Amino acid sequence: MEKKGISHTCKIEVRYSETDAMGVVHHGSYPIWFEQARIDFFKAIGAPYTEIEKEGFESPVLELVVKYRKACKFGDVVDIETEFSQVGRYKWKFNYRAYVKGELCTTGSTLHAFTKGGEPTAEKPECFKRVENRLFPSD
Repeated sequence: MEKKGISHTCKIEVRYSETDAMGVVHHGSYPIWFEQARIDFFKAIGAPYTEIEKEGFESPVLELVVKYRKACKFGDVVDIETEFSQVGRYKWKFNYRAYVKGELCTTGSTLHAFTKGGEPTAEKPECFKRVENRLFPSD
């Protein structure tokens, strides 16, 4: 069962190097943007990814989904809304919605779990546990 959590929005300005020969953002740029949105999310909730790593944890991507709806172009400012939700006991998902001037351009998601020493673990980093109640407020 999926438990919805909180969301965070970050801004990314499209760089020329992220565009292809057609003048639109290359499809491979979106997963990089999603990663930046996740890093910003962790920072915003008070559990920066650098602290998660210092505690010996990683958060690998187990699944990536991207759906392209409208092209983003060089110079656009893209608002990436990132929503965190728990999926089962050990996995969680980030859902992404990318907007330019309020218009939905791309959606996607990534599925994650914590690992420690390269092995899956039910253990969670202390910094993550400190903010867990904010991630999943009581109904």
